[in-house]
Amino acid sequence: MNARKSFVIGHKNPDTDSIVSAVAYAELLRLQGVENVIAGRQGEAWRETRYILDRFGLPLPQLIEDVRPHAADVMNAHPVTGLLGESVYRVGRRMRDKEIRAVCVVDGEGRLHGLIGVEDFSSMLLTGLEDNRLDEIHLDVHNVVETLDARLLVEAKDRPLRDRVFVGAMSVESMLGRIEPDIMVVMGDRENAQRAAILEGVAALVITGGVPVSDEIVRLAREKNVTLIASPHHTFTTVRLLHLSIPVSYAMSRDVLTAAPDESLPDLRAKLTQQRSIPVVDAAERLVGVVSRTDLLSPLRHAVYLVDHNERSQTVDGLEEAELVAIVDHHRIADIQTAMPILFRNEIVGSTSTIIAELYDEAGCDIPPAIAGILLGGLITDTVLFRSPTSTPRDRHVARHLAERAGVDVNDYGSDIFAVASDLSGRTPRQIITTDFKEFRIEGVPFGVGYLETVHKQSVSEIRDDLLGEMLSLQKQQGYASLLLIIVDIVHGETEVLVQGLEEAVAEALGEPLLAPHTVMLPGVVSRKKQVIPILPRVAARWKRRP
Repeated sequence: MNARKSFVIGHKNPDTDSIVSAVAYAELLRLQGVENVIAGRQGEAWRETRYILDRFGLPLPQLIEDVRPHAADVMNAHPVTGLLGESVYRVGRRMRDKEIRAVCVVDGEGRLHGLIGVEDFSSMLLTGLEDNRLDEIHLDVHNVVETLDARLLVEAKDRPLRDRVFVGAMSVESMLGRIEPDIMVVMGDRENAQRAAILEGVAALVITGGVPVSDEIVRLAREKNVTLIASPHHTFTTVRLLHLSIPVSYAMSRDVLTAAPDESLPDLRAKLTQQRSIPVVDAAERLVGVVSRTDLLSPLRHAVYLVDHNERSQTVDGLEEAELVAIVDHHRIADIQTAMPILFRNEIVGSTSTIIAELYDEAGCDIPPAIAGILLGGLITDTVLFRSPTSTPRDRHVARHLAERAGVDVNDYGSDIFAVASDLSGRTPRQIITTDFKEFRIEGVPFGVGYLETVHKQSVSEIRDDLLGEMLSLQKQQGYASLLLIIVDIVHGETEVLVQGLEEAVAEALGEPLLAPHTVMLPGVVSRKKQVIPILPRVAARWKRRP
């Protein structure tokens, strides 16, 4: 109930650095005592990311699409329940003992069938059940005995008990004129009336007042297959309690509002104006929790730690309804605003993985070998094995430490990763373009920038026309002023930039000529954030000056 979570999550369309940083930072927070930490991702993991995690035996982090609190976050996951066959009396006592005002009624497999609240008890006690329903109600003799705190003297075989009670408080002659077969008769210590009721074929005889029952009456009840019960209460109390021995299924409300575990709190609040408690059920209608009005008195806000980004358009949905606690990043400072001070760690290094590794050292925590392995993978991919201009001596120093801790060779490990990353088999042009893809809005002008590293440049060249066609389609579909795909040839150390939209402006801003209508070649390995994103304001200005 009110289980605050701490999400550690990277940007949309997450790259390897984003995902492994989330996994590693989440583990560091756990080591530092933060409870209920969840490493998350905002999209599908790349092949090389899955390879890195699999290589070190770590699971893919949870897909998180929204950090708003939901029903599962505020519900009582261990609610008090009643079973269909239980008596109203037993369920009512449970409600009284637990000081609750409603109970969910479930079957033996936990599926929800209804809800019984104090209002249902009030209605039943004040107005009773409808006469036409009484014939439907079969009482369980053991529920009756428990409710009355009585003694079962004779249990009839194969004779159902109906909730039709007759009080034998008149002469025997008058009583016999009113008795119906198979009803339940309640009376005191008049033995002649007891005998007459049994001989008349009643289903059950309840003798009140705690008086002794003669052996003859017991023998006769057994002979005539009549249930015989001795109640310690006087007649009025006995009759009142008998009505509480009916199965709770006859008194509960069946038309019940329910919620799914992922239902939003605003939707829950709306339902709680109509119903005191809202059962939370899974897809199979099994009860998994209950939300009451008191559960929503104190608004729940999950904690969020952002890694590898600080741009609002890249953050997880629902961040405005959460508490942003920290940002760890190596990109430009963008446009996230906070109401309160937070931890903001932004370093001039080649990867967020480098910073996370240093945070372990600063905290005095040894990096687990598996965590060291995935952080090294994130560092290698983001610096293109230290060929990117964003790479720094700090990255190399941290990489050596991580490699030693993980028990791998940096260059061999990097070759393995890029071989996996370069495999385009089974990937459509749209998937190739959008796997490592980010959207930017520069001075109100929208851009899309994809990034692809390969050790098999020829395989990319063979589908260049298909890529350009898909880029044009995506540009028009999303309304980008310009869409760029950066293709880094790791083997030859050069970069090709495919461009759809504002081609001349992009080439001019990059300082290189257009070699083809949509192609710019750049010497060396190019960094998206250091060499491409900074030129977008000039391209945006050109777009704004268009006729």
